[in-house]
Amino acid sequence: MAEQTLLESGRRINFLKKLQSICGVLPLGIFFCFHMVANYTFTWSVPAYDAFSHFLETMPYKDLLEITVIFAPLVVHALIGIYIVATGSCNVGPYRYMRNWRYLFQRITGVIAFAFLLWHVIGLKWGVSLLADGGSTFELVRSVVANPWGLAAFVIGVYSCLYHFVNGLWTFCITWGITITPRSQQITSWICFVLFVVGAVFVAQMIVCLI
Repeated sequence: MAEQTLLESGRRINFLKKLQSICGVLPLGIFFCFHMVANYTFTWSVPAYDAFSHFLETMPYKDLLEITVIFAPLVVHALIGIYIVATGSCNVGPYRYMRNWRYLFQRITGVIAFAFLLWHVIGLKWGVSLLADGGSTFELVRSVVANPWGLAAFVIGVYSCLYHFVNGLWTFCITWGITITPRSQQITSWICFVLFVVGAVFVAQMIVCLI
């Protein structure tokens, strides 16, 4: 009976991890990449960035897309993440292996990223009136980071989202059996590291343009 209970518990945890990872990579991860590329356009042309932002704000079925592609997967991803954190354990203390540190940072950045997204969404809602009056999205974002606290929150939040996504790609490959051998996991680890470095450079360039 005890073995059967453990087996069922293991299956449930495995299902939840797969559901969380696919919500984090497919809808949320794709949207994150799209959002980062779209935001990077202001380093080329502020008017083009403002025009594209206005298009996104006025596109048909925007609210439906936000609920189905962003908010619903985000809620599922976050709730399962909270459950895993509450029921899991971190062995960084006695076992200082890299995987344990990555596990810890993934949980920490997940909490920070979720808080940042809430702050980001609320900020966008407050900025709707500015956009409706023909204001500049770029200037709206710049006004946020003009405050030192806003800049700090922006930097920490964006880099936390970047790490959480890139490290999540690595765990996604393991969770779904794409990388089974230690060699394949090492290769994807280096690929994800390169992606993080490239993303970090792009983020740094955006921050410089904002300030």
